[in-house]
Amino acid sequence: MLDAQLFHQPTLRQLLNSEALAEAQVLYGDDLIDRPVVQVVASLTPAPRAGSLAVCRMETLVGLEAAALDGLSALVIIKQSSSESLPPITPSSTAVPQPAPLGLGIDVALKRITKLCSDEEIPLILIPGFGDSAQIAEDVRIAFLRELKLSSARLHSALLSLLLDEGLDGVVEEISNRLNRPVVIETADFKVLASRNMGATPASQQRMLAEEASKAMRRRFSSHEKLHNQDIVLSPLKVGRRLVLPILLSDALVGFIAVMVRPNDDTEMISEYLQAAALAAMVEFSQRRRDGSVFTVTQQSLLKDLLTGNTLSASDQERFERHYGFDLCDGLLMFAVESAATRGGATKSFSEDGFASTEIEGTRVFVVPFFEKSGTTWQIEAQNLAGKIKEFAGGTEKVKVQIGASRTAQTILDLPEAYREARQALIIGSMVNGDNDFIIGYGELGIKRLLYLMIDHPELDRFYEENLAPLEAYDTEWESELVESLRVYLEQGANLNSAARALFIHRHTLRYRLEQIADILKVDIDSQEVLLNLQIAFLIRDMKNNVRGKGRP
Repeated sequence: MLDAQLFHQPTLRQLLNSEALAEAQVLYGDDLIDRPVVQVVASLTPAPRAGSLAVCRMETLVGLEAAALDGLSALVIIKQSSSESLPPITPSSTAVPQPAPLGLGIDVALKRITKLCSDEEIPLILIPGFGDSAQIAEDVRIAFLRELKLSSARLHSALLSLLLDEGLDGVVEEISNRLNRPVVIETADFKVLASRNMGATPASQQRMLAEEASKAMRRRFSSHEKLHNQDIVLSPLKVGRRLVLPILLSDALVGFIAVMVRPNDDTEMISEYLQAAALAAMVEFSQRRRDGSVFTVTQQSLLKDLLTGNTLSASDQERFERHYGFDLCDGLLMFAVESAATRGGATKSFSEDGFASTEIEGTRVFVVPFFEKSGTTWQIEAQNLAGKIKEFAGGTEKVKVQIGASRTAQTILDLPEAYREARQALIIGSMVNGDNDFIIGYGELGIKRLLYLMIDHPELDRFYEENLAPLEAYDTEWESELVESLRVYLEQGANLNSAARALFIHRHTLRYRLEQIADILKVDIDSQEVLLNLQIAFLIRDMKNNVRGKGRP
């Protein structure tokens, strides 16, 4: 049997310091009150588990036998108030007395119970019964649960400190020492990460363990058993001589912690230690997943299905949101990315911290949670993403990153439309900017969105021919720079001085060129409508020139 002193349950001494037992009197066992308590019960039938604290009314214990005390951490008697004083207790024999008749007085019965407890070395505590006895027992139970929570928190804190200082090896060694049992932590594919006198799960048991863990996960994540915690702990599984606890991150099985047990071991007590160790191990597994690929194949598949318009079940939607933390944000940003650093196999080791990602039709897409109070913008998030991609590629500026951004999606149900917007922004951005770096949002496209939708329409060609082709023909024939001068003039908002500085020419020279342009095109160069038509003509030309080789969603 395991030594109960090794466990982290609250002790009887701690409970005696609680308000529930403030009026308690220790009749026997002052030197035994450091024993741990594993649970509080209000009856001795059926026989409670070893280490239990029994809180019973005096009347129910008349005729108590020694066998009923076996394994108790302590016995608490609720005695109704009486003017009689308790007689001194001076046990003189170790023999187990026979049950007393039910008609004996309360004080006589109390002397007999005290003798039984002293013989069995079970601490005996008396509580004056002021009020309902059931409520008194419940108060003791609540005090125990409160102390148990504090003790568990202390254990978790100790294991986390060990993890930070010594890694999983330190956690495994501590658990093994406390339980005096072999312990091992494995990955989900049964690779040993840390162990103490214990090897990996035998191959003959691996399939059964994986199946049982999957069944337990399905039960937990079923629609009838919805959970709100991002990371949960399943119940331990008994596989051969091993007690195995699956370790989860979100809804993904990432590993196991196992301990060898004996037939008479209290598996409930051992499970409490395994659960505490599993919570500490989650930190390590989370870090390992951030160092590598953070997304499971299942979640990437769900993301791809969602973005391409396939319907997800309600349970899959909930799991998906919880997995990525999208249920906690104010909105979602979608980025479609074109870069050599995110193509094909290169993405397998790409660290995607804080966002979801998958590849669709050769385009890498990222979904980033948006928080209004953070003060960030989609432009900042896009720049951060571009920086991460360049850093992944070795920090070289030669790596080109082109990003198209959607408008903010309110829920995951809006992601298919956000994907369409981001991909369209990427394509239009590449039409306008060619192979250069750019970050462009769907909301910034303006008239480019309309031109994109009719890029193959012959009317666009006619519009371009009427507004810009004659000027290009003149430049070709006379080797002049009128087209470039007009482009810069339009980019500078038709500001003569700013455009002249950008072209490194005198403003009078630019004014002369504009008069030439007006004469060649037969337009009023100062007309706002003419300027708008010329801007559109330039957009058509750029988009037409870069459309070759670019995909269309």
